[in-house]
Amino acid sequence: MKVELYALCQGAFNSNGQLTIVNTIDNFVVPSFPARVSFGLALKLYILPEEEGEKVLSISILDKDNKSIIPPIPANLHVERFDKASHIALALNLQNVLFEKPGAYDVHLELDGNRLDNYAFEIEQR
Repeated sequence: MKVELYALCQGAFNSNGQLTIVNTIDNFVVPSFPARVSFGLALKLYILPEEEGEKVLSISILDKDNKSIIPPIPANLHVERFDKASHIALALNLQNVLFEKPGAYDVHLELDGNRLDNYAFEIEQR
């Protein structure tokens, strides 16, 4: 699979494969720590012909020391290619994720236990 779109946002919605992304975000600014942050993740994946079948997609958030911020979120996927340009659109909204300190974080995306991609972001205090 190839990641075609990976967005951190205020909200993400999937309506029959049509992905709606509300206000993309690169970094978060919070008044104090620990901080609870709500955000969305929007993904669009291109399915390669050899990847049909049952797959497990997993999303996790790690700090710069590779400490897990949330447990991995697995999703079982039944992957089929219906035409030459098959895609999967995914929307995930997370509420009140606890961040103990400012710094760099990564959203890790894995397919069947192998790293597919990651998205880096920062949380800072102002």
